Amino acid sequence: MTKNELLDKLAEKYYDWLNMAKSFKLSDENSKELVQEMFVRIFDYVKDPSKIMYNETEVNTFYIYVTLRNLYYAKLNKNNRTVNIDDHIPSLEKFYYCEEDFGEEDRKEYLEKIFNNVDSIMDSWYWYDRKMFELYYRTDMSMRDISSETNITLSSIFNTLSNAKAQIRQKLEEDYKEYKNKK
Repeated sequence: MTKNELLDKLAEKYYDWLNMAKSFKLSDENSKELVQEMFVRIFDYVKDPSKIMYNETEVNTFYIYVTLRNLYYAKLNKNNRTVNIDDHIPSLEKFYYCEEDFGEEDRKEYLEKIFNNVDSIMDSWYWYDRKMFELYYRTDMSMRDISSETNITLSSIFNTLSNAKAQIRQKLEEDYKEYKNKK
């Protein structure tokens, strides 16, 4: 398969890719721009198009998703915004914007509790999980950077970070509910 044939295959699923980009909470215009960047990235960097195909007719949708997600995070970092845990925890989003539920002192107390809880959750992890989490969230390194520096597979790093975020999300949501019930 040639690169042009690959682009034709990708173009057939344009609206699927667009919906993936919109799942990052981007506007229509920014979603379209992200998908176009994905096309360019794949055309420029994929040397063997068959590597991103499940078979001769089906594109590896996970590969496309990861590409879109990495482009999205790269844009966030380029705009001097950092991606942090707070972006992934819905209960914290409620917390930040509910003035009637939280006063300034409550907010400080709750934030201190969150950071202490994240640290205590991390203390219970295996050293590998803790190190991956710290490298990813407390440095400028992307998953790909970590993978190339440590020779650990990208999928292992992705799975470790996904599991770590899920544990933190679950624990902090429980704490948020407990805190709300005390009020």
